[in-house]
Amino acid sequence: MFGRAARGGDRLRGLRQRDRGGQGGRPPLRGRPQPDDRRPRPGRRRPPPRLAGGRLRGRAVGAAGVKALVLGGPGFIGTATCKELMRRGVETIAASRTPHPYGTFTSHLAFDRTDEAELARVLAEVEPDLLVDHAAYQPSQVEAVIRHFKGERYLFTSTGVYPDLFEDRPAREEDFKPLDGEVPAEPLEYREGKRWCETVLARSRDLPWTVIRPPAVLGAADHTLRIAAYLQRVEDGGPLLVPAESYRRQAGLAWVRDVGYAHALATDLAKPTVGRAYNVAFDGVSLEDLLLGIGRATGREVRLAPVPFAELPPDASPYGPDPRRSAGYDLSRSRRELGFEPSALEDCLAEVLAWYRAARPSHPGYAGRARELQLAGKPRQ
Repeated sequence: MFGRAARGGDRLRGLRQRDRGGQGGRPPLRGRPQPDDRRPRPGRRRPPPRLAGGRLRGRAVGAAGVKALVLGGPGFIGTATCKELMRRGVETIAASRTPHPYGTFTSHLAFDRTDEAELARVLAEVEPDLLVDHAAYQPSQVEAVIRHFKGERYLFTSTGVYPDLFEDRPAREEDFKPLDGEVPAEPLEYREGKRWCETVLARSRDLPWTVIRPPAVLGAADHTLRIAAYLQRVEDGGPLLVPAESYRRQAGLAWVRDVGYAHALATDLAKPTVGRAYNVAFDGVSLEDLLLGIGRATGREVRLAPVPFAELPPDASPYGPDPRRSAGYDLSRSRRELGFEPSALEDCLAEVLAWYRAARPSHPGYAGRARELQLAGKPRQ
């Protein structure tokens, strides 16, 4: 089991101090408002957030605050988004198929958003100003939103929709072009479904939409356990297989806290984000940086064994990176238009390691570790 190395412990203590308001610790996470900025001063009331035209939809400014319905709110990214919205004084209603009586949200609704009649009913009853959609990946689900949402902003969570056979450079938002042809009626796999969802949005005329594009998202309690796959391998001391073509170039990785933060930034209706997509990721972090960062935080030696991507066993390196894909994301637009600034990798790893030490999760692919070690020791031409 990982020992609490001095450097890793210092980072974790620094993160806890920041979560308590930063007293006695390092500066707060880059790009986030300091706690004093989130709370009104004693004796002063926080002014309600303003929406387009200086009014809250259907209500005068001052009568009530902004209301957000977050589809997939209790999920991994949804929880991070709800936290950031609530810090900004937004009434945050999380929604999912199963009941969640407790969580990081003002209240919860259980309903099936794939049932259009159910979606229409909930939107009519809740009347949200903001609709944040972490769950949709079929174009028909977005078409239903277009028909029934009457609020101020629809925020759609996409993914790495950029084409394969990409140049060896970070992807820019404009590299994705809306698809041609009729919208497929049959169910689509995740990535292709997200592409068609974005295409449907691009073709819409009346819906005020904004898209957030995260790559692979890591953080504490990630149900995919992809980050745990690397932590287990660093912990056992054996070599880690990495794709020789791409392990040193920028990878498509983001901290879940940063993704939630970007969603909150995009709900600021004073920003001209309608009809725009935004990349959200770490800046310049490679797979090598991630693994060596884990080593520094845990006091462990990290031995990398580069092999051709085509020879990597399944699940040996869940984050790839696939050399046929873009070299991470260009964040210029997100910085310029949203005011987004990614956090330091060290802050993310401090939180992830605290979770890993407590939960002891195991990635299913670790069962094939013996084969990986054999491949790592195989002489290469």
